[in-house]
Amino acid sequence: MKKTLPPRLPHTEDQDPPNRRRSVATHFFKLAYVLVSLGIQQGAMVLAFSLVYSGRALESSIQSYIHSIPVMIAASLVFIDYFGMTHFFRKTHGDLVSACFKLVGLVMLITTAFAFFFQFFTFPRYVIVVGGALMFAGLAAWSMLTLQISYKVYANGKLGLVAVDGDDAMRLLRKARSGFKALHIDYVGWAPAGDPARVRRLIRISSEVLVSDSVPDSVKTDLLLACADMDRTVYMVPQFYELAYTRFRVIQFDDTPTFMIDNLGLTFQQRLFKRIFDLAFSLLALALTLPIQLLLALLIRLDSRGPAIYTQERNTLNGKVFCVYKFRTMKKDAEARYGAYQSSETDPRLTRIGRFLRRHHLDELPQFLNVLKGEMSVVGPRSDRPITIDRFESRIPGYRQRLKVKSGITGLAQVMGHYNTDPEDKLRFDLMYMKNYSLLLDLRIIGLTILAVLRPNGHSKVKTTSDYYVGPEPTGDTAAGSGGEPRDADSADPGADPGADAPER
Repeated sequence: MKKTLPPRLPHTEDQDPPNRRRSVATHFFKLAYVLVSLGIQQGAMVLAFSLVYSGRALESSIQSYIHSIPVMIAASLVFIDYFGMTHFFRKTHGDLVSACFKLVGLVMLITTAFAFFFQFFTFPRYVIVVGGALMFAGLAAWSMLTLQISYKVYANGKLGLVAVDGDDAMRLLRKARSGFKALHIDYVGWAPAGDPARVRRLIRISSEVLVSDSVPDSVKTDLLLACADMDRTVYMVPQFYELAYTRFRVIQFDDTPTFMIDNLGLTFQQRLFKRIFDLAFSLLALALTLPIQLLLALLIRLDSRGPAIYTQERNTLNGKVFCVYKFRTMKKDAEARYGAYQSSETDPRLTRIGRFLRRHHLDELPQFLNVLKGEMSVVGPRSDRPITIDRFESRIPGYRQRLKVKSGITGLAQVMGHYNTDPEDKLRFDLMYMKNYSLLLDLRIIGLTILAVLRPNGHSKVKTTSDYYVGPEPTGDTAAGSGGEPRDADSADPGADPGADAPER
């Protein structure tokens, strides 16, 4: 029997495939899913009261339930976000039913704990049990119905294959065809991994790309970056060592498992919840720390000449430039007097109060104003200077991917690394955060940050063995005073962390 190879990618340029995953209709669709889910939740509890009590329920029982409603709604919103229940792309009915089961179990557990803690003993336990069962049934049915509706809301995926040759592409297509109908995917063609121009053209006309396990790792890296730039979804047939990857979904094509590596960045509902949380948390933080900040500003002015607050241009979401606010920790005109190099505990440029502020991370407090303005988030990748990002992107492919979310006052890289952890490692932490984002993760990072503020430890250390470390000039305290020009200030900013800032202006 003659073997028919899958068609190669046509040479003509095509338009980008429609991306309904980010359309206004999908945002309203997801919002409707959340609102109806909350309605089902409360309806299940009301129905449970009717079933448990043949007659009229006690007034005290009703009041106990009413007091618990805000807790149930808040917990539901957190877990809907955490389990990604509004992210219907490539989900199965089993995925949603499993998420519904976990959500209902956790919400009922929290509600019971809340009732016990506040001594709402009149909240009937039978109502909680029956309500939980009804809630699970209602949410599971609604989620499966919503999944079916989502197939109409979202366009069919356009799948392209990247293989080493025609035989490899044919093998891959045979595997993939079994899942086309269930996953609502249309095949658009294939491109050889050794032809970068063809591969980029394939990525352009596809919404999803399936990569053969025979493709070299070096090609996979470039391919992943190209797909990230164009917001394409990638499926990769993993090597054995890649099975250790974390937080991935497995999509099976026939009897071949693949990793589903979705594009970076937050969904619309995640950005919405995160913004609401940022506003609430920053307002609370400013209210609680305002007396401390006023005192610190006074001490800074008394300790040395110059303003209490300094600003510096940084990058945030999509590369947008903004001015970050920080308490001044260095002496006035530090660059002209000492030159530009990376800060340390014994840095002569630091003021007395500045050394204390950096050790306890208190110089970051004014950045809550940046959060209120929408320029930053409480938790996110560290903000970098524009020239720093350009420099690191030339050395670290993919460094700009951290700009897919707003920069943060604190973040996973800050609490898990050091002031000047190598940019490659910071990028790994940032990408881990972006791929695993949830409000619960933000709360955990904030908790670790508070501990770091109260108990300065290894996170404050400066690592002088890094290739990116910039130390002082060996000729003495004043690099500029010996007749030479000050070193480029930007070279002293390997990660734009508090202990690695260029001298303040």
